[in-house]
Amino acid sequence: MSLVYLLVLVLGCSLLEGQSVRVNGISHNDDRENEIQAEHPTTQATTTSTQQICLSDIHAVLREMSAVLAELKFDQRHTMIAVNNLESRLRASESKVEELKKKVEEERKKVAFSAALLASGSGNTGPYSTDITLVYKHIFTNIGNAYNPNTGIFTAPSRGVYAFRFDIHGGAGRTVGVNLYKKGQFVAGTHAFQEKGSVSSSKGVSLLLEVGDDVYIKLPAGKWLYDSGLHHIKPLQMV
Repeated sequence: MSLVYLLVLVLGCSLLEGQSVRVNGISHNDDRENEIQAEHPTTQATTTSTQQICLSDIHAVLREMSAVLAELKFDQRHTMIAVNNLESRLRASESKVEELKKKVEEERKKVAFSAALLASGSGNTGPYSTDITLVYKHIFTNIGNAYNPNTGIFTAPSRGVYAFRFDIHGGAGRTVGVNLYKKGQFVAGTHAFQEKGSVSSSKGVSLLLEVGDDVYIKLPAGKWLYDSGLHHIKPLQMV
């Protein structure tokens, strides 16, 4: 609005300064202008006064525009500061989100379980006429829930190297033993026999598994196992 007002003032003052006396559509020469000024001595004074008023108004508008411009620059600086602060906070938030994502991913990759054969009490398992998949029912820990306590099958949630360890225990005069399988293929086993006293054996193996690979332990036909509150039979798996 101030700019429009300034332009109107400048235009008006310019017209006053550049006006010339025209009679019957023809401009008279300087002598005629001097005669007119002599006949009307107040004309020049009025023009000068009007020009002074125009200049005064122009200066006032310029001062107002300078003040407005200074205020705009001040507001712009504050806006830039606010924007910079928001950008800094956004970068900090993005960094925290990335850290949380990494932690979640690390936690997701953590897989470990430990279980014993019997949920409670003590007793023998087997012998059977065919191989059976052992279901370890007493769960000590199952981080990542990769071990299924209903089927006895461990399923790899991600590609990696997994370490398995399994222990067996039995009485005298009978053969104890188990075999570990990966995707239906025999990997390793442990067996033991002793005429007198109890017998124990253990086995450990590390396997490279792909996502979805399953691992489980079978009790071979004719073999048996013993477990009690001491939980002698427990496979351990960890990444």
